Amino acid sequence: MNAVRTRAVGRAFCSTANLGAGFDVFGLALNRYSDTVDVRITSGRRIRIVVRGPEGRNIPVEVGKNSAGPPAAELARKAQLKKGLEIIVEKRVPHGLGLGSSGATAAACTMVVNTLLDLQLSNDELVQIASLGEKAVAGTPHADNVAASLLGGFVIVYDRPIRTICLKPPHGLAVVVATPQLPVQSEKTRKARKVIPGKIPVKDAVLNLGRASAMAAAFAQGDIRLIGTGMKDQIAEPYRKDLIPGYDDVRRMGLEAGAAGISISGAGPSLVALVDGINRDPRLVAQAMVRAFARNSVRSTSFVARPAQGASMVKKA
Repeated sequence: MNAVRTRAVGRAFCSTANLGAGFDVFGLALNRYSDTVDVRITSGRRIRIVVRGPEGRNIPVEVGKNSAGPPAAELARKAQLKKGLEIIVEKRVPHGLGLGSSGATAAACTMVVNTLLDLQLSNDELVQIASLGEKAVAGTPHADNVAASLLGGFVIVYDRPIRTICLKPPHGLAVVVATPQLPVQSEKTRKARKVIPGKIPVKDAVLNLGRASAMAAAFAQGDIRLIGTGMKDQIAEPYRKDLIPGYDDVRRMGLEAGAAGISISGAGPSLVALVDGINRDPRLVAQAMVRAFARNSVRSTSFVARPAQGASMVKKA
């Protein structure tokens, strides 16, 4: 392949996934943190990854272990690229908090390399390829985080091969994230996925299906209150909540403070609350969730975010 461009730079925002009933299906991009990926075509045929930035410590740079590596390799294969790639990741999304850190890197890299090599792939194809980065990190190519970071807004991921639906979040939607200060675990997402049983009762699947359907309809209608009614989970949270000290109190006090709904953000340990920011003060919800953690002798931090746009180009050369 003879590429016209030799360099491209882009970024993708962090995300929260699952949102209760939408395990491995729902994602929401957040405007709090973003990763920037700078890709250059180089001589030779090697892919080299460099990780920098305030959250770059302890991030592997091996192609098979960094979430940028497998998507870049697959895109180079599709383009029949006979040269190498240098990928510089400016890491600003904290890892291990349930904010789609690896997904943001994978999404940014996928979008940038697709542009650089002029592959013109569809959104569904890009999400499918970006999910290879999640498999490298978490052991499973779950696509909820990468879809949110790539496409922005609220996303639904379904089917095989992957199909996606992207919906504009309701006006006024505020997102509160409360994060307990727990010891950082290696391979946290892998471990959080292992606690979920391989089989679930039909009655639990029916509950989740109904709630997830209500949430999808509520996002389409722009009804924040209705969205919150679906943020209950029977598949993952009953097993994951024991990994988060104070989970029940944080959820209860956040709801009492005005949240429409609260769930574990991705694999945790952060909890995410969706709030009608026009009629409720999300700062009060954040304060209540922090107090709840404190009641359980756990220090925590919080922030208020808004839905973010999808991955975007920063520079082309």
